Parts: sequence; C-alpha cells; structure tokens
Amino acid sequence: MSDLDDPERVWPTGLTIRESEELHKHVIDGARVFFVISLIAHTLVYMYSPWLK
Repeated sequence: MSDLDDPERVWPTGLTIRESEELHKHVIDGARVFFVISLIAHTLVYMYSPWLK
C-alpha cells in the first residue's frame, strides 16, 4: 500500500488530520507573533515620527 492509497492522508497535502492541525497551530502562532511585533513597531514609529502628529 502506497502513501497515496492511505485513507488517513488527505489530498493534496498528504498530511493526516492530526498533522494538518498541528501545522495549522504553528501557522496561527506565527501570525500572532508577527501581529504583536508589527503592532509594537507601528506604535514606536508613531511615537518617534514628528510628521505623523
């Protein structure tokens, strides 16, 4: 039985449901970290940029 015939794997990624949920968790965590860093960066730019006030 090849990986393509495995009923646990989902097309087109070839990941199992458990693997795809784990990957999704990492993607969402990375997006949250990016959002927090960008929020801090935008706040600092607003505070230190005189032409925005």
